[in-house]
Amino acid sequence: MRSPRPIDKILRHVLSLSLAPVVGGCGIDTSGFEPIACTSDHETSFLAGIEPEEPADYIELRQFEAFTVEPEMRTREAIGEKCSGATDKAACEAAVAEAAPRQGFPLGECGSFCEHHILIVNKGDDVTVIDTPEGVRAWLGPVDTPSDAMIAAALAGYNIGCSNPDTSGFKAVGGGYEVLATQTTSDCTPYERTLYVVSVGADGAVRELESEVIVSEDGGCVGRRPAGLVRRGGRGATRVGAYFANIAQLEAASVWAFEALGRELAHHGAPRRLTERARAAQRDEVRHARVMRRVAARYGGRWQEPRVEPRPVRSLEELAIDNAAEGCVRETYGALVGMWQARFARDPRVRRAMTRIARDETRHAKLSWAIDAWVRPRLSPAARRRVEEARRGALYGVAEDAGRPVDRALVVHAGVPGEQAARRLARNFAEAIAASS
Repeated sequence: MRSPRPIDKILRHVLSLSLAPVVGGCGIDTSGFEPIACTSDHETSFLAGIEPEEPADYIELRQFEAFTVEPEMRTREAIGEKCSGATDKAACEAAVAEAAPRQGFPLGECGSFCEHHILIVNKGDDVTVIDTPEGVRAWLGPVDTPSDAMIAAALAGYNIGCSNPDTSGFKAVGGGYEVLATQTTSDCTPYERTLYVVSVGADGAVRELESEVIVSEDGGCVGRRPAGLVRRGGRGATRVGAYFANIAQLEAASVWAFEALGRELAHHGAPRRLTERARAAQRDEVRHARVMRRVAARYGGRWQEPRVEPRPVRSLEELAIDNAAEGCVRETYGALVGMWQARFARDPRVRRAMTRIARDETRHAKLSWAIDAWVRPRLSPAARRRVEEARRGALYGVAEDAGRPVDRALVVHAGVPGEQAARRLARNFAEAIAASS
């Protein structure tokens, strides 16, 4: 790359080109809707002001990941005083603590990977677990509070937010309520998110009144792969866990790649600054692998140590060809994908991890292009042509991979670009590389 523009600026430019515009702005009138309360964890409060048909001393909403063998439960929200009217408070509190679901119900849309809930209702010594939508509706009785209306809409598959007045709110209308809610209405070609005004009657019936598309998008940050890598796919209890387990293995394999790169650079007499940067990248990849192992475990992933067959020191041309494909294309594109994941992953831990990893991978990409600038003048014209062919082949491979379908759970939880977004990223990336070469 002979352009003076730094790689990080080029990647930020490609990312901005690839981000889809927000559609709308003159559709649904959201004025007049009252804000929805948030919990201390910035999640929608479904229990604030709730008035079920039978009063209770204590109500708790618990949340857990669906479709896992041993779901880990957490209290999402609670109101009232636990076991305040019990004659045997210790037994009552034990019953609340041990409450577990037989089924569970989603609040909002639920794809292949979502969270389910149960309600724990305590009155006197009685502790009841409600874990079906039908049970929740019967427990609520007539819809006569905003919280009743929001729960009814969420049980109908609508997402109820609390932080954005343009996409969340409620207002009393006649004998019922109108609620602002959203849904994903297209997973690809393009990815679309739609805002709705839904009417919730006193009987709990939910009806769409208005709709407007508010987002329309044309749907892993992986390090350098070493020569001799024997691929062993990640495994996991969930698709997301298996994905991150695979990423953890590839990050660990990158440790081998940068160790070999530093050794070969020294063998061929590269400037000391390049070998030192290769060793620093090796240390980064050790940390990346450790972080990805933790993220994989969070989603039930089981990672495997990479297996790399030893290879002799490569010729300068072989090093240049590998650097052009693995570094100047794959690793540079991986940094771009990491930037995307840092922006779009639903899980805040994933966003934080990818923010740091994308920053490191961008630095590694700069190293790849610095090596390219050092090695090219030392090659014959025929060897330089072969290096360029390797780069074009890698760009073709990126474009081919970008056209493959992506599991919805990976798009949501890991922030992986969907098919249309990946195509746009790959196209803009290839054009930026061509313009800067």
